[in-house]
Parts: sequence; C-alpha cells; structure tokens
Amino acid sequence: MSPRRLVLVRHGESVWNVERRVQGHECRGLTDVGHTQAARTGAALARQLAADEDGDAPVRLVTSDLGRCRDTAAPIAAALGVAAHVDATLRERSFGRWEGMTRAELEADDADRYARWRTGADVIAEVGGESDATLRTRAAAAFARLLGDDDTGGTVVAVTHGGTIWYGLHALLGLDAYRFGQVRNASVSELVVGARGPAGLDPALPQLVRFNETSHLG
Repeated sequence: MSPRRLVLVRHGESVWNVERRVQGHECRGLTDVGHTQAARTGAALARQLAADEDGDAPVRLVTSDLGRCRDTAAPIAAALGVAAHVDATLRERSFGRWEGMTRAELEADDADRYARWRTGADVIAEVGGESDATLRTRAAAAFARLLGDDDTGGTVVAVTHGGTIWYGLHALLGLDAYRFGQVRNASVSELVVGARGPAGLDPALPQLVRFNETSHLG
C-alpha cells in the first residue's frame, strides 16, 4: 500500500468567531485576518507537499460546502494548482436555535443546558441541532472515506470545521475519552495510512502525525 495522507485544515477566522457567536450552519464570512490565514496556509501546504518525498503523488482538495470553508479553500486551491471540490459531509454540525447566539446570551437565556454542554453533556439535539454521537459518526466516516483503501497513494487536503475535526479524530482513532485540545483557526492536522511506523503498528491503521499545527501562521 502506498501512503495516503489526509490533511485537515480548519477554516480561517470568521466574523462570528471574533464575535463569539455559535456558528453551526450559519455563516458570516471570514475576517481580514481569516483571509490572511487562508493564504498563508495555502503557501505552507504548497511548500510542504513539494518537499515531501512523495512529491509527485496526486493531490486532491475538498472543502465543506459552508462559505467560511469555501473562502478558506480558494487561496489553498490557487497555491496547490488544483480545483476545490465541495463535500457536504465535512460541514460543521447544526446548533439549531443556538446559532447566532453569543456565549453571554446562552448563559442568560439557556444557562442550565449551556452549563451542561460546557461540561461535556450531549445536549445539542435538545435545541434542534446535531448530537455529539451523530457528528462523531459522520465525521469519522468522511475521514475514513477520504483516506481510502486503494493503492494509489497521494494526499487529500480537506478544509473543514473545528467540531468536525475534533469529534472525527476522536472517533476515527478509537479514543473514548476526549483527549485533544482546541482546534484553532487555519490549523493543520494530518492523518496517514500505509506509512512506516513503530514496530508492530499495523500500517493499515490511521496514524495521527500532527494536530493543530499553526506555525505557518507566523
């Protein structure tokens, strides 16, 4: 099996990130900082992929259908010289009637449920959104599909969302307890299948080789 890589990029800083609003499926676009982050991420990925020992392997770019990801994917596509293909399975979860609300508003209007969510309770379905369990399953299946099981090798760059990355990685790697920290805007995480690893490690299992890398942002 030739190594196959899945590079997960969280979208750049959005207007609602700055305003500390719950986004979900709603979208108000990137800030100027977010657009700069996207351009720097594209340039960094182009350098890294060109320097990779499998530099001639095919590269494919996919993005969530939500606007903040498509805006992040555009400069990455230009830097890599490929087209970005929309994949709705990479979208962020719906937060139902919480979308657009600030944390202060949630603490005032839905304090008990918000407090339970902050301590790990799976409450989002209660407000009309997608549950943690459903998000885990959806995101892990999307990542597994993009990693693939063929012998062609190559790299898939997927522009997606913090929640999708965070829950998907926990599920795909079989982590029952939540172990990862925050997924930052324009950060890069990477999975590889089929690469050499420590003795006794099954190369068919996905390996996490980096998580939440932001050094390219300066």
